[in-house]
Amino acid sequence: MVFLSEAAFESALLEQLRAFGYSIEREEYIGPGGHRPEREGHDEVVLHKRFKDAVDSLNPRVLPEPRQDANRMVTQSGLPALLEMRHPHSLVSSDLRIADAFLKERGL
Repeated sequence: MVFLSEAAFESALLEQLRAFGYSIEREEYIGPGGHRPEREGHDEVVLHKRFKDAVDSLNPRVLPEPRQDANRMVTQSGLPALLEMRHPHSLVSSDLRIADAFLKERGL
């Protein structure tokens, strides 16, 4: 059995995300107190502006109100509610087809 340290696992995962076209930002840039912070605290998991921009770009033909509803459902959900859900991604993928658009955009 091969043992991977947390750092090795994180590095491998980040490389896979880069291969899918993701960009990786460092904590000292986008973290709280960073050069260009995108969240107020470490307990804030969703980067709100990035998430909104992604929903908008993946769903250009969906009216603004349903997109705002999806943003609100994801960003205002508390951790206990998310843990009880079997598939939290369904909040954004079922009605808005975000997952399908993401996969098609990348030829997957």
